[in-house]
Amino acid sequence: MVHLWGSKAKEEIEMRKSALGEGAVGDIVVVVGAEKLDSALVFLACQMAKGVKRKVHLVHVIEVPRTLPLKAELPRESERADKILNSALTIAERVGCEAVAEVVQAREAGHAIVDEARDHRCSLILLGLVRNNDKTQDDLGKTVPYVLANAPCRVWLIQDPCPAMVQCATA
Repeated sequence: MVHLWGSKAKEEIEMRKSALGEGAVGDIVVVVGAEKLDSALVFLACQMAKGVKRKVHLVHVIEVPRTLPLKAELPRESERADKILNSALTIAERVGCEAVAEVVQAREAGHAIVDEARDHRCSLILLGLVRNNDKTQDDLGKTVPYVLANAPCRVWLIQDPCPAMVQCATA
């Protein structure tokens, strides 16, 4: 690759800034939920954030059933959240990015994600979606459409094909 104008480092910083949006000054929220796609999202967010000196908020949402109080202790879910977030923090540390991990208990994940982005004045939300074989292609659940419709910032939705589709494509 030949760079005729400016340096490569300057181009990379400009690219990272444009990813967050024109004049954006906020941090990045990454929603993690134990999908294989999560590590790629965390790595991508950390690379962008490091380049523009921003922080990454790693958010795991535990949806609490309406039959329980919102502040109910859910030990199994909390343990799982700890493992997920510790893994994400390890990636952030390797990249050299400042990251904060948060577990949020909420009735609806979409509302919690939008509230976190708003509370931290974030410029970007990264969401991952792995398609499921037993769902139709148009079924995004209720979280993704809510976040897309109500987020106070840019939203990047990264979708992986379901594992069965990948196997069929390579066969």
